[in-house]
Amino acid sequence: MTAVVKTTGPIPDGKLHVGAAKEVHDMNWKQRVLEAAAGIVLIALPVHAQQVGPTDRDERIVSFIHRANVHEIAAANLAKAKSSSQDVKDFADQMITDHQSADEQLHSYAQAHKIDLDGLRRHLTDVDNQRLEYERESKALGSATGEWAFTWENANVARRENAKTLAGLRSLDGAAFDREFASDMVQGHQRVIDGLVDARDRGIDPGLRNLIDSLLPTVKHHLEMAQALQGVVAKA
Repeated sequence: MTAVVKTTGPIPDGKLHVGAAKEVHDMNWKQRVLEAAAGIVLIALPVHAQQVGPTDRDERIVSFIHRANVHEIAAANLAKAKSSSQDVKDFADQMITDHQSADEQLHSYAQAHKIDLDGLRRHLTDVDNQRLEYERESKALGSATGEWAFTWENANVARRENAKTLAGLRSLDGAAFDREFASDMVQGHQRVIDGLVDARDRGIDPGLRNLIDSLLPTVKHHLEMAQALQGVVAKA
């Protein structure tokens, strides 16, 4: 039996069936697009969540910058307390201001990436010490991995050297303090520059690279200031 389509008016050139079919087709197509889009979002979310965490390399670089800021501020505070040179005191004031600002920027980055700077420092120290002990044992046994002991040992060198430098500065006064302080500022800022330049060219978080790029000009200027100060205090 043939179905009869009832209308209230004439069918315009037999386009009723074509229009109805097109409407159904459009609705099905839109539904499929929406379902596909929803599926893509659901699939993408877990992948995105896995990618936002900092890498071990990023955390080590963040820790390196934080340690440098802390050391420069501590040494500058000693200079303000122990030096009798106005040039040294002025330099120290600039170091405190700039490195506090740098560390505030670093804390903002760390907070945004869920990095606990204090906890990270303790964690990396533990990891480095454990790895160092393992590599030393391996070297003693003639393992081919023993050569890596020096690489992991270098991760702790900066911490030990900074503590040793501050202890040495505390034991000095007058011109002797000024000369040692200026020397430390030159060597310390050169190490930081070398470290940051090396770090930014590695596979790191783009935001961390941007932070490094924003800090490098100031650190390079500090090195120039420290070199000039070293020349001044050498004549005192």
